[in-house]
Amino acid sequence: MQRIAAQDQAALQALYDKHASGLLHYLSGRLGDPRLAEEVLQDTMLAIWQSARRFRGQCQVRTWLLTIARRRAINAYHRQIAPTSREEPFGGDEQHTAEQQDAPGRYLDLNAALLALPEAQRETLELVFYHGLSLGETALVLHVAPGTVKSRLHRARARLREVMDAGE
Repeated sequence: MQRIAAQDQAALQALYDKHASGLLHYLSGRLGDPRLAEEVLQDTMLAIWQSARRFRGQCQVRTWLLTIARRRAINAYHRQIAPTSREEPFGGDEQHTAEQQDAPGRYLDLNAALLALPEAQRETLELVFYHGLSLGETALVLHVAPGTVKSRLHRARARLREVMDAGE
């Protein structure tokens, strides 16, 4: 980040190479529009370039990047008409695992259940389980208390269990 703050374009490219895929997946899940997600990713990278000197190292770089991407996604969402469809939040356009291929109905049920969750719970689940953030890092990205993250996870798991059990 110090090199980016010093306007080192190679450092920005290295950061992009390492984090762009995860950021793009996160943004696609938030916005439901891959093209808009790509635009927001570029906007995010520009914001990182312009504000790298403000990174203090109080959190992981990935956490800081997700925080910036989230703010940019919220702004883009408010500028757009609400999307009519959403990408699958946990890797919908990636290869399905063997288990998912063996049980396509169960996989689709899980995705439907995830999409039925309130946005805050779904986003919390995605940050913790897909992006691997700790509860504290997730709290930083979402600008909420760690206890709020815990309660959202608890409610989301309970709701998913309820929906999945009802479908069996």
